[in-house]
Amino acid sequence: MKNGTLPAVAFIERADDEHPGNNVQHGAAKVASIANALIKSPSWPDSAFILTYDEGGGLYDHARPAREIKPDSIAPIMPAGTYPGDFNESGFRLPMIVFSPWVRPSFVSHTARDFTSILRLIEDTFHVPSLTLRDANADNMMEFFDFSSTPPLLTPPTLPTQPVNGACDHTLEAAPGF
Repeated sequence: MKNGTLPAVAFIERADDEHPGNNVQHGAAKVASIANALIKSPSWPDSAFILTYDEGGGLYDHARPAREIKPDSIAPIMPAGTYPGDFNESGFRLPMIVFSPWVRPSFVSHTARDFTSILRLIEDTFHVPSLTLRDANADNMMEFFDFSSTPPLLTPPTLPTQPVNGACDHTLEAAPGF
């Protein structure tokens, strides 16, 4: 990152995850190190970092997964004896954080999305066609960004150090400037 050689789109699968049995603080420290490296890189002025998770972490969610449009009419290849499903539900809700110099300060979205919204943002940004009906109909996440003026986070605040020893410092729970 520090050489400004990031590709147009990069997916990072962290080795320090936050699954049960692992120290979640190590996962948070890894996220902080990636975010800090991006902030300090020449790529920062035109970057967006989207943090999300692949599951809800076992936490209770009172909301039923939302109904979605089927991706296409192509039936999946399934092993014998398995039920293919309709692929018309989004799955359980997961957190998503968008981090960019162009992000609207202190913005919280109340729009339900699934992972195809990230795909739709990439497709719209780079003017490439949708892969399926699902991503063609997904929200493109543009409400997170404000491109009408100088980006407010071109020089972002310094992120606090993430402890990894099990003790939390509650004074560090709010990012500087919020």
